Amino acid sequence: MKWIKSAIRGIEYFNENTAKIVSWLILVIMPITLYDVVMRYFFDAPTTWAYGLSGLLLGPFWLLAGGYVLLQDAHVRMDVFYRRLSPRRQAILDLVTYTLFFFYCALILKYGINYFELSFTRQSHARGIWKPILWPFDLFIPAGAAFILLAGIAKYICDLYLAITGRPLR
Repeated sequence: MKWIKSAIRGIEYFNENTAKIVSWLILVIMPITLYDVVMRYFFDAPTTWAYGLSGLLLGPFWLLAGGYVLLQDAHVRMDVFYRRLSPRRQAILDLVTYTLFFFYCALILKYGINYFELSFTRQSHARGIWKPILWPFDLFIPAGAAFILLAGIAKYICDLYLAITGRPLR
């Protein structure tokens, strides 16, 4: 049991630190977006690069922070019935829904790897005038899926323990 707790702590630590590092991207995205808005609406001179760059940076931000959000139980869900359940019944419901979650994450991981490999092999570029290379950004699709899959496994183990014993693992 000790090694399971240690593995869960390791997954939590990894996802938390990844989210902390990725959160700094907001300090890059905000001024780029602000610059584009000011140029577009005040000077009638929109940029050809700012909108695309902020979109490319938002992808890694959302994808790599997903595991942390899952471990913090901060994803959106219908709490109308869920919050009325006991912690043990919540864990049982989570165990049922995580079956779909793992299938979904496995698909994103599989097709994300294929998409990245294709993008890397073809040296894909974005459309438009600026044309940045895309494969470094496409790498974050399977990476983000792997991070959230790891977080899901940790959460699943904790919920399974709670459902069986009635006590939280952490």
